[in-house]
Amino acid sequence: MRALSSLLVVAAIPAVLAVKTNDFKTCSQAGFCRRGRALSARAAENPSWRSPYSVDASSVALSPDQAAFTAGVKSSIYPDVKFSLDVRIHDDGVVRVRMDEVDGLRQRYNEAASWALLEEPKVSQKIQWSVGKDGVRAAYGPKNDVQVDVSFEPLKVTLRRDGKEQVVLNSRGLLHMEHFRTKESVAKSKEGMEVPEEGLDTDENAQVVLGALPRTAWFEGDSEDGWWEETFNSFTDPKPRGPESLSIDIDFPNHGHVYGIPQHATRLDLPLTTGEGAHYTDPYRLYNADVFEYLADSTMSLYGSIPVMYAHSADSTIGIFNAIGSETWIDIGRPSPKSTTSHWISETGILDIFVLPGPTPADIFGQYTRLTGTPALPAHWALGYHQCRWNYISSDDVRAVQKRFDEEDIPVDVFWLDIEYAEDHKYFIWDKRHFPDPVDMIKDVEAIERKMVVIVDPHLKRTDDYPVYKQAKDLGLLVKKGDGQTDYEGWCWSGSSAWVDFFHPGSWDWWKSLFKVTPQGEQWSWVESTVNTGIWNDMNEPSIFNGPEISMPRESIHHGGWEHRDLHNINGMLFHNLTSQAAAARTDLPKRPFVLTRSFYAGSQRFGAMWTGDNLGTWDHMAVGVKMVLANNIAGFSFAGSDVGGFFGNPEPEMLVRWYGVGVFSPFFRAHAHIDTKRREPFLLDEPYKSIVRDMLRLRYSMLPVWYTAFREASVTGLPVVRPHFVVFPHDENGFSLDDQFFIGSSGLLVKPVTQKGVTEETVYLPAEDQVYYDYFNHNVYPSTSKGKEITVPAELHQIPLLIRGGSIVSTRERPRRSSPLMKKDPFTLRVALSNDGIARGELYLDDGETYSHRDGKFIWREFIAEKPAKKSKGVRISSRDLAAQKPTEAVDQVALATYDSSNDFAKNVADVRVEKVVVLGLMTKPSSVTTGGKELQWTFTPGVAASAKQEGTASELVIKDPKLSITSDWEILVQA
Repeated sequence: MRALSSLLVVAAIPAVLAVKTNDFKTCSQAGFCRRGRALSARAAENPSWRSPYSVDASSVALSPDQAAFTAGVKSSIYPDVKFSLDVRIHDDGVVRVRMDEVDGLRQRYNEAASWALLEEPKVSQKIQWSVGKDGVRAAYGPKNDVQVDVSFEPLKVTLRRDGKEQVVLNSRGLLHMEHFRTKESVAKSKEGMEVPEEGLDTDENAQVVLGALPRTAWFEGDSEDGWWEETFNSFTDPKPRGPESLSIDIDFPNHGHVYGIPQHATRLDLPLTTGEGAHYTDPYRLYNADVFEYLADSTMSLYGSIPVMYAHSADSTIGIFNAIGSETWIDIGRPSPKSTTSHWISETGILDIFVLPGPTPADIFGQYTRLTGTPALPAHWALGYHQCRWNYISSDDVRAVQKRFDEEDIPVDVFWLDIEYAEDHKYFIWDKRHFPDPVDMIKDVEAIERKMVVIVDPHLKRTDDYPVYKQAKDLGLLVKKGDGQTDYEGWCWSGSSAWVDFFHPGSWDWWKSLFKVTPQGEQWSWVESTVNTGIWNDMNEPSIFNGPEISMPRESIHHGGWEHRDLHNINGMLFHNLTSQAAAARTDLPKRPFVLTRSFYAGSQRFGAMWTGDNLGTWDHMAVGVKMVLANNIAGFSFAGSDVGGFFGNPEPEMLVRWYGVGVFSPFFRAHAHIDTKRREPFLLDEPYKSIVRDMLRLRYSMLPVWYTAFREASVTGLPVVRPHFVVFPHDENGFSLDDQFFIGSSGLLVKPVTQKGVTEETVYLPAEDQVYYDYFNHNVYPSTSKGKEITVPAELHQIPLLIRGGSIVSTRERPRRSSPLMKKDPFTLRVALSNDGIARGELYLDDGETYSHRDGKFIWREFIAEKPAKKSKGVRISSRDLAAQKPTEAVDQVALATYDSSNDFAKNVADVRVEKVVVLGLMTKPSSVTTGGKELQWTFTPGVAASAKQEGTASELVIKDPKLSITSDWEILVQA
């Protein structure tokens, strides 16, 4: 949601609904971005360009017991300004490069990494740096195949693998840390300056630039562009500290594809912004902003910013995480099909870059999430279907909506309340005219094992009869104006509003106390709530209706004296972080919280879920939402989704049905709509649309074991929950740009949601491998090849293209229930999709879905194996094994268990849960017997195409009926043929 002006009648998505681009800056309207791009242009125009930054070789100091060194850095254009360099190599091979101004007029903002990182990384004690005449070098890796070189003059950092450059910092000489200065010092420095050609390796053919201008002009330009003040629309940014931007070029000389830097509405394989073949004219912008009705193809900043980028080739994957909290613009170019350049321009901050050496996508995700944390393992119910709109208008409305879902036998787990539940938009305070019995209402929902989520936005109505605001004001916890003394006042849904400064440590325990559902003495708390209520954090960019770019003035002051410009992109994460902690702390035995955020930063994945904001009900927005969710997943934030149906507009039935087809295969699955849209709950649809959506929702619920198992893996390894092609098949160049189909975890499920109107069939790309794929629904066989293959699959309105990769075993629960907790004791179906070699494998993870008892070893983690009983056998042996006992240290997040007790309390609780059906696809011939423990089982066999046949057709199908095998036990089924 955004400004009051957005309250429009949107009967159909017409041209009148479009982002107000004039509310937001382009690069040409941001002084520091103009300066950064101008610097790049000057460098490109001068072939003899040379960076003015160099390392003082005499200052290099190696750590005696760690792979770290420090050194002084000099600038030839500002010889009196000092900089420091700190380079270290972590235990896992990640290289951290930090550079800061030393003894400047003030400290540059240096806390971004401390908010993003899970903990301070451990520096290697095994790797050693060696100092040479021209630089410092280290080699490491199993074969010493990774080399890091820090060149002295000019300063340049290069990481190579097997002698091939992977990433280079400052190879084009665009590093520039604008030092702190005053107007007076600048004026004085211009007096009597001679004109050097410093920085340019001049010869008789070299271009002479800039005439008789200050010695810095060849590098910084000849004007003080936006140094001291800037105006945008009606707003003036006073820039009290002057220029302090940071520029750095980060190039990937041997990688032709780059991904990451969410959040942008664009393709996964990031289109170029500069040079030949540029798709965009503006750089990608990272500046968290409330951009409602955003464009579906743009570099505009959106609600979140994760400054991580991956570069990929068929040989390797490399990554960088740039720990910067201020507004940042990123240009991407491609000088050749096999190489990529990037130029990062930030408003403030130190240089703090983590180079992730890879070499595989899985390695990259592990390296990045060891820094910023893996995605939190969500509560199981949070993976179900969420029903939301702005707004359900009363307690009776909520009850009526729940009743209709049950009458129509449509599963749902969560009902949501938007801002109208709150009296005068004073969050936590119920509007008793419409919600007279909030606790009873919530408990009525919880009685059917469902949950409610209630919105809590960061803006506090400035009135002393609002206890949350009054306490924050009295405790001195509010963000200040530029004077550092006066509480900042802005305008949002609550009218005149204030904002809690969550960078202030004093706010942390206070905020957590507000969510207690029992009286806390004189301290106000939300007693009209329950311990199971989820929380929705919206507007936390922060969105401020009367602020510059619909946000907070950059000169506003936070705890520690930092300006808002320093930490803007981190701000929303702290609100999410503290709310997540508050929700978990409502009970003595903490429960896993559910907190949805709109604004996010690196590390936000530790605290809950995100969604892609105020999208439009258009086919373009449906399609780009898939790409945006994939981008967030590879950037560590797996619990992601887009509003089903689009926030704005009234999608026609076909579009709405297709959007549910997208939603059921999104990690976070919520339908949401604007206050002026027509009601569009699935039970309101006419037939056949209502039945199609019901079936899609039931499909989602049947696959909850798949999703939960994928989230366990993500929470331990950092691997994405939904995986684009390049992640699963990093050597298959045909798939490096694919972003409209993806795999779900390690399940082997490959899905391509339909996002175009009038489609009856779809083209799916099968990976470059000699493997068979099966249609999930009709079991049609599609063999791929070593070169990859495109196939055409049916995609009528009721159909979703969904394939199972040969070699996979998929665990599902097929009994329809009203909500996911009611399925806890339901039996399982195993789909065994044999590979062309006649084998298969799958995993299943279960725990109580609510608490953190899994970290105490209370869970089950099973491995299902299908293998040939003998080398030339045409049969198969299917077995269940205890994976947790085999790999206790890898079983759960946050804890490396030394041992695992297979008879733990949770395992005992679900010991009666059984496998009720096993379906085996692709057997070569009809079995002669199917037994377990020597006892013949009931089974049927339908002849068809074998997995090894390398031909299309319907697969052979063996159905084993109710073998009565416990999901917690070791067992074997022997299929003889």
